Amino acid sequence: MILDKTSDTSGLTQVVDLSDELQPVFDKATEKYASCDIELYFVFRCLPDEYGRKSNVRHVKAEKVIYFDMTVSEDRYKTWSKSKQRYALSHAFYTFVSDKMKKYKIDHLDRDAFIADMGAWLKEIGWLQTEEEAELNEMQEKYE
Repeated sequence: MILDKTSDTSGLTQVVDLSDELQPVFDKATEKYASCDIELYFVFRCLPDEYGRKSNVRHVKAEKVIYFDMTVSEDRYKTWSKSKQRYALSHAFYTFVSDKMKKYKIDHLDRDAFIADMGAWLKEIGWLQTEEEAELNEMQEKYE
């Protein structure tokens, strides 16, 4: 299994930097699920609401790639602190991946174990915090 990503966002938000935080998670998944001959490619889009772009997933069997195209609101994110953006993006990402992975049968992949592993690894990098934890981090950011 290979996990990779890119982003399509302006510099008005922290989405690019936040998506970069996923590299250790991607590395662990690549190592643990090496026997799965598939690539999971994530596109993080933070776009103005007026674009009307929705999140979607596309499986290209011939290329052995599943494209996860996730869109979040630039209009909202640009008004939030980095901590609040991390909180929102992490929960949106995990929910999106969890829901969409259930639709695909991938050889040598226990989807439930993969989703559980992703949740644990995301928590290890400070993602999937509770709202209270995110608020504490936001307060700490203000004093740094």
